[in-house]
Amino acid sequence: MGDDIDRTVAELAARQHGVVARRQLRALGIRPDAVARRVARGRLSLESDRVLRVAGSPSDTASRVMSAVLDVGANAAVSHSSAAATWRLPGFRVDPLHVTGGRGQARHDGSTLAVVHEPRRLLDRHLVVLDGVPITTPSRTLFDLAGSPGVNPKQISRTLDTAWSRGLVSHASLTAMLDDLAARGRPGITLMRALLDERPADHVPPGSSTEARFQEVARSVGLGAFERQVDAGGDDGWIGRVDFVDRSRRLVVEVVDALFHGSLTDQRHDLVRWRRLEDAGWTVEVVDGFDIFHRTDELRSRLATLTRRSGVA
Repeated sequence: MGDDIDRTVAELAARQHGVVARRQLRALGIRPDAVARRVARGRLSLESDRVLRVAGSPSDTASRVMSAVLDVGANAAVSHSSAAATWRLPGFRVDPLHVTGGRGQARHDGSTLAVVHEPRRLLDRHLVVLDGVPITTPSRTLFDLAGSPGVNPKQISRTLDTAWSRGLVSHASLTAMLDDLAARGRPGITLMRALLDERPADHVPPGSSTEARFQEVARSVGLGAFERQVDAGGDDGWIGRVDFVDRSRRLVVEVVDALFHGSLTDQRHDLVRWRRLEDAGWTVEVVDGFDIFHRTDELRSRLATLTRRSGVA
């Protein structure tokens, strides 16, 4: 009988990064006294009052996150900044651990393993399992971050574009989440609605932090109508794909890592392409990362001059 219990516990723990919840053991018919004996003998150790670790299992990040989720209760999931870090979105850390449980379902009284959230609305479709750990979907994670106290809207904007470019979210998934969560007074809804209004279904997110920062600088001087990764041309047909286009101003902006970059052949190709665009009636502006991050005021002045010359309000 004892061997059967140990085997059952081990099989469950193997699916959960080495940890189990007392409620799970009760559901499997394992009595509290049998659990207590195994704790006394060192076969199980306490992670919290509700979670136990099988002896010899690694205490790594995935295991700590799983312990925190189990500690909160059934239908709980890692969320907020911890979920963003788990989805490998830059700028976020797993710690301090954040876990979300459905209102009335979370058993977080006295929880010492996580910051616990109990939202008014948490649907099954807002949760998935990643590497064996329940976690909020990337779309739900973004909405939770947007509603967090002290949130920086620019960070949410950049994180949204990063998740979009990696295929973690889409216009459809974010719009569906907005429909699920939109309610008067819910934190973060106004911000997420505004960010989605700026990004139509065919939105192409910036391919790098440099391009994302350029868009921020451009918007600060009234250049907010750029399209990303556009095939541009003239009367003679296609000339090339460019980074940013403002059609109303006939303006092309190319963002490069250096003013002259790549091989000599690449440099010559770029120069020919830019001259052809200018001959076709486009204004071509080339900026590099140093301009964007270290000569920002000078770049704003250049872009403001282009705005005035275009004559477009």
